[in-house]
Amino acid sequence: MSKFENFINSLTPEQIEEGNRKQEAENKEVYLEFADAYSKGCCFLCGMKLDYFNTSETCFHWFLKPSAIKKKHFKDYLSEDIGFFKLESYFRWLAHIEKPFRNINDLKCETTKSKLLETTIRHKNIEWTLTYGKSDLEGHKGSHNGDFPHFHLQMLVDELPFIRFNDFHIPFSKEDLLNIELLKRDDVLFRNSQAPGMTDLLEDSEMLEIIDKHCTVPENEEDASLNFGTMIQMPEGKTMSGEEIAKILQQSKRTKKPIRHLMKERFPDASIMTEVKPADGVPKKKKRKKR
Repeated sequence: MSKFENFINSLTPEQIEEGNRKQEAENKEVYLEFADAYSKGCCFLCGMKLDYFNTSETCFHWFLKPSAIKKKHFKDYLSEDIGFFKLESYFRWLAHIEKPFRNINDLKCETTKSKLLETTIRHKNIEWTLTYGKSDLEGHKGSHNGDFPHFHLQMLVDELPFIRFNDFHIPFSKEDLLNIELLKRDDVLFRNSQAPGMTDLLEDSEMLEIIDKHCTVPENEEDASLNFGTMIQMPEGKTMSGEEIAKILQQSKRTKKPIRHLMKERFPDASIMTEVKPADGVPKKKKRKKR
């Protein structure tokens, strides 16, 4: 057992709770700095305008594609260990500040079986996919440009490739590799508290209950994060008339209350089953295919 594992195992519940509290407070403070700078059109990391570009001043805001930047400018930048988890958080924050939850597809059920992580994140007209598998984590043996632990990135602009998965093998930092080891532990939970994605909506039963209780029908379906498909079965011997259905549809349109809630109010003894899926506006996971 490593010194780090010994340290983790030696922590008391009180120390863990205090560490989590401090980390959460720090995350919130940094996110607020990011949001404040973004509202002014500035980068919270370098302080420059988001469209500023200088080949000698690398920064995460390069991934917002300043007007003068080309793919060739990323060659040296992405040969360094820029920090996978920091970059993912940056993408998440950009996505969240535009449209919470729905711009981040991190659903495990949609992840390619051969990948350890696969996340597609969208902000306005730009979409990024971060991915790595076991062979990436181990390094491709015999490869002249990927024989070290690395991840892959795809960047689409207006749905057209700007950076392809195989353009770069981006090294993991020491901090990344430490976090990946922590992810393997059953007693460690990683949360994206400042920019949660679809996993937090669909794979958390408590969150789904809260959402179902407070959700409303959007004016435009394209603004929805979730699709609720509802099946209603009336008790034996009872029926629902077309006139009643029409009234409920009108009430839902007027009050923005979901039809399933109105059905439950009007027919409390009916059996109502609801299937929840990502809405059509949630970005589809982009897959890295073999050469």
